[in-house]
Amino acid sequence: MTWKTADGNSGQMVVDADHKWTFGRAGGPDAPTVGVDNPLISRAALVIRDAGPGPVVFRGQRDNGARVALISVIGSITWLDEGTAGNLSAEENRVELSLNDEVLVTVDVDFEQRGSVVERQQQTA
Repeated sequence: MTWKTADGNSGQMVVDADHKWTFGRAGGPDAPTVGVDNPLISRAALVIRDAGPGPVVFRGQRDNGARVALISVIGSITWLDEGTAGNLSAEENRVELSLNDEVLVTVDVDFEQRGSVVERQQQTA
């Protein structure tokens, strides 16, 4: 996955099974965090973790003028409400967090489609 913030910071990383990536004011010891110094942003505003068949995005951001969008390759948008999660897919693989109509972070996630966690566990059993 690659990410870019409004202030021009960017990076990329691989999120493997049982790991996560976080965007917010502060991160936990178990997650790489892209930090932002804005009191309106929650500590774990966005969390992306590996799952099957594709990554899951959790919106931890408070509903204070913020919007979280899952954006498809054709431009359609699915909005995530506070405290909800959404699955990324090959078609819907971009995440944007905006505050008062300013995009603070954009994350593009590339991944290979896999079976669900249960399907993968059954294959190894």
